[in-house]
Amino acid sequence: MPKKVKDIMIRDVKTASTEDTVLKAAEIMNRYEIGSIVVTKNGNPVGIITERDILKRVVCKEKDPAKTKTIEVMSKPLVTVKPHVTITLATRKIVKQKVKKLVVINADHLVGILSLTDLIPLLDTQKPIGKLSLKDASKRVKRIFEIYYDPKRQIRKRCPLTMGKGISISCIGSKCMWYVTDKCVFLNLIEKISN
Repeated sequence: MPKKVKDIMIRDVKTASTEDTVLKAAEIMNRYEIGSIVVTKNGNPVGIITERDILKRVVCKEKDPAKTKTIEVMSKPLVTVKPHVTITLATRKIVKQKVKKLVVINADHLVGILSLTDLIPLLDTQKPIGKLSLKDASKRVKRIFEIYYDPKRQIRKRCPLTMGKGISISCIGSKCMWYVTDKCVFLNLIEKISN
C-alpha cells in the first residue's frame, strides 16, 4: 500500500510570525537545528523562510536581521500538500513546483512539513517515484536526486558519509537520509552480511 504524506511528515513544525524579525527566525532555526521555518499571520501559514532565503535576501543585501521582518524575506506563496496525498504525488509536486519543502495543510491548518530529504528513505519502496522525470526540476532538487538516488537502478546510492571498507567518517544518526525505521541502512547491511 502506498505511503501517504501523513505517514512521514514532520508534525512538530516550528513557526515565526510575520511580525517577528529574521534574527528571531534564525535563532529558532539554530536552536532546533532546522533549515527552514514556516511564517504565520494570525496563526495561519503564509510563507516559509529557508537558510537560503536568509543568505540571499538578508545577508547578501546587507540588511539588518534584527530589524528586518520575516514577511519581507519569506518565500511565498506557500507550496502546500494535504496529509492524505501519496508520497509519489508529493514528490512530483516538489519537482514540478521546484521546491525542496512542502507545507502540509489540513482544513487550512498547518499540520506538518515534508522535505525532499524526508522522501529519500522511501525511494526504494515507492517504485513510481523512480519513473519521475526531473527534466523540469530545479538545480537544487536535481542535485539531491543526483547525490542520493540512482534513477537507472531505482535505488538509493551508498551513504556519502562513509569511506571505503565501511568506516564511518561523519555519521549523523537518525537525522540521516539513510536511516529507515530507526536503523542505518548501511549498518543494517553490514549486520546481515556478518550473520
